Amino acid sequence: MSEKNEILIVRELLDAGEEMVSGSHLAKRLGVSRVSIHGYMDKLRSQGYEFEAVRSKGYRLTQRPKELNQPLIQAQLTHAASQLRAIVLEEVDSTNSEAERRLANGEEAPFVVIARQQLNGRGRMGSSWHSPQNGNLYASFAFRPQVSPTRLALFTLWMGLNLCECINALYRVETGLKWPNDILLGDRKLAGILTEARMEADQVQNIVLGIGLNANSDGEDWPPELKKIATSLRQATGQELDLNRLVAAISGRAMIAYRQFLTDEHRALTRERWPRFDTLKGKTVQVLQGQNRIEGIAAGIDPAGSLIVERSDKTRYLARAGDVTLAKK
Repeated sequence: MSEKNEILIVRELLDAGEEMVSGSHLAKRLGVSRVSIHGYMDKLRSQGYEFEAVRSKGYRLTQRPKELNQPLIQAQLTHAASQLRAIVLEEVDSTNSEAERRLANGEEAPFVVIARQQLNGRGRMGSSWHSPQNGNLYASFAFRPQVSPTRLALFTLWMGLNLCECINALYRVETGLKWPNDILLGDRKLAGILTEARMEADQVQNIVLGIGLNANSDGEDWPPELKKIATSLRQATGQELDLNRLVAAISGRAMIAYRQFLTDEHRALTRERWPRFDTLKGKTVQVLQGQNRIEGIAAGIDPAGSLIVERSDKTRYLARAGDVTLAKK
């Protein structure tokens, strides 16, 4: 109950803007005493909130926490994400691993696990994800879809497109998607997506969608090899991002996209939107699959989300998985 009441108080104060919110109004909304409201305000102050308090008038929010804060994220969720629970952790081995553990323990979905730091962040094909505590975003969304495994083919691409659109709208940048799961800003990596699913009885029982997004890092603490290929939104915009607002916005978009996935609307929408965000289109690429290396021109995706590679002999190769790089000139 304490957590729910904190969220309600923060939402009331956010909705009021510059107006005062009386303690009696808050007490009535929460069904608690005025004394209890003082206790909640003290607890919120300890989390980084600051308030102007005027006797007989009430409270006005003057400063929000800069660090990730669960009540602030929940209070800013749109109606589309109203059923989503945000779980904020100081550190974790991997947000995907934590989400998987919670699903295995029967936790109700949907929810999103967010961490300030990952100790063992994971990327595709067993790679690691550099995850220091530097204001970046490490989040994993957990769903229980119970759909056929064939429905998963476009899931990562679809969610990636929605993430690109959300970021572009928020920060007026032009991100694109490098098949199958990298979000680029220019020619540098901004974010990565990792989808993991659990199958049972020919159904997808659980899906975990992990997102690692370079948000507020200035790149100074990145390994040398990462500095050459990565960027952050802070570097692109010159401004420090409000991470709580970013999480709330991404969460709203993710929930809308997930519902469109469940209804199969995403199939046509992915094919329609892909050309606008395809960073490989028309470029010479190499697809590495085990010991095989396929080279050709990237020519979009097929209905199942496979990358179409047009080889020099005019034949087409459909890459359903693998590591894709630009061919060296």
